[in-house]
Amino acid sequence: MLTSEDGITPVNLTGATIDAQIVRRTLSNVQDTRYGLSFDIGNYEPTPTPIPLTITNRDDATGSFTLVIDDNSWDLVDTDAAMAINSANGAGFSGRIKISFPQVSGTPPEDNIIFLLFIVRSDGIVKV
Repeated sequence: MLTSEDGITPVNLTGATIDAQIVRRTLSNVQDTRYGLSFDIGNYEPTPTPIPLTITNRDDATGSFTLVIDDNSWDLVDTDAAMAINSANGAGFSGRIKISFPQVSGTPPEDNIIFLLFIVRSDGIVKV
């Protein structure tokens, strides 16, 4: 649920457009640290087409919606080198959720962006 600055009042999404997408990235120097993962992220070659994510269960009054992550559309296959059991880096995806609010009376239009980052790594289990 999206809330106002007070952390309690829901943001009304009536009239807003919500769009979400991710794109494949290159990860390198991935290391587990005391505070989480440390890594470098860069552009993937060849340049991939952004993958749209579906928004469902939208409830404008409560400022809530569901972001559907369909891993079948991510082009991850078990032959992907980034998914190999010995891959130190894994596959990376970055993206965003963009919520575009229209102009209302004297209030100008406004875009809110939520940045996304997904790292997909092997869990060490091999399918037989």
